[in-house]
Amino acid sequence: MTADVTPLPVCPQCSQNDRVRRVSDLVRDEPESPLAQKLAAPRSPQPAAVIGCATSFFATMVSISAAIFAIGLTELTSTAPRTSLLFGVRDTSVFTGIITFLFVFVGVHAMFVWRQARASRYFRRAFTAWHRASERWQQLHYCARCDGVFLPGQTSLTPLDQVLMLLYARRPPQPAASPANAPQSGADGG
Repeated sequence: MTADVTPLPVCPQCSQNDRVRRVSDLVRDEPESPLAQKLAAPRSPQPAAVIGCATSFFATMVSISAAIFAIGLTELTSTAPRTSLLFGVRDTSVFTGIITFLFVFVGVHAMFVWRQARASRYFRRAFTAWHRASERWQQLHYCARCDGVFLPGQTSLTPLDQVLMLLYARRPPQPAASPANAPQSGADGG
């Protein structure tokens, strides 16, 4: 039984493949080596924290505090007659306190919802970029002779300190044009 072994690509700098290794194999075989740590797979981004009970509790406490302050301020500045409400509080003070509570609660809660949405949007973008970088990392090769990395078909070698730039680039490096695909000039007599 013969194993289907794909030949390693040649290094774009030295044009040889005798010292070329797939980066994922290198990291798997020698995980503690300094080279493997430099070439480790990109880390997955952490998801955004979700809004929970603590957020609602905080919004409620801030809203109650604002409502009590508004009631007290209205009581000090209002000239409306007192009513038979609890503690002899004026109707306008109660109304002001309720409205203040509602507006502050909605405002504080909306701020947390906005921050959550922004963090979720950032996470989705970071996750998409990480997924693309992970796929490129699986294709990455290392040339020990030239001490650099490259993707198959890449026309230049990337230094080790620029691995993340290569992995997270929006567009992967263009493969070299093969002689079969190269445009022919003037031979057609056109």
